[in-house]
Amino acid sequence: MTASSSKNETARGLRGFSLFELLIVVVILGILATMTGPAMSRIVRHQRVNRAATIIASDLENAFAVAARQREPVRIQADASTSSYQFVDRKTGTVLRARTFYGDTSEYRLTSLVFSPATIDVFPNGVSSAADTIDLANGDYAKRITVSTAGFVRVK
Repeated sequence: MTASSSKNETARGLRGFSLFELLIVVVILGILATMTGPAMSRIVRHQRVNRAATIIASDLENAFAVAARQREPVRIQADASTSSYQFVDRKTGTVLRARTFYGDTSEYRLTSLVFSPATIDVFPNGVSSAADTIDLANGDYAKRITVSTAGFVRVK
C-alpha cells in the first residue's frame, strides 16, 4: 500500500497550474498594462522635455563662457524647422557646437523648439545683443527657457 500512495503524491505534486488559472493571471496582467501604459508614456515625454531643457540651458551658459574665454563674440543661431541650433564663432564662422533635437534619431524627440529671436550675439564682456526665449515641447508638455542680456538662464 505504501508504494501506491507515494505514486499518487508524486503525480499530485507535479500537476502545476490549470489553464484557467493561467488565463486569469494573463488577463490581470493585461488590465494592469492597459492602465499604466498612458501614464508611462506621459512620464517619458515629460522627462525628455526636462532633459532637453537642461541641456539647452547648459549650452547657453556655455556660449557666454566661451565668448568670455576666447575674447571673441559668439553667435547663437537657431533653426525652428529642424529643431536645432548652433554656436558659431562670429569672426571665423567656425561652428563651435551644433545640436539637433528633432526626429526619431534624437533621444529627446521634441515636437517644437523655437528660439525668439532666432539669432543673438554673445559678446566677450558677458552681454548678449538681445534677451532670448526658447520654447520647447513634446506633445502636450512644454517648457520655456529665458536668457537675459546679462547671461542669466532660467528654466520655467
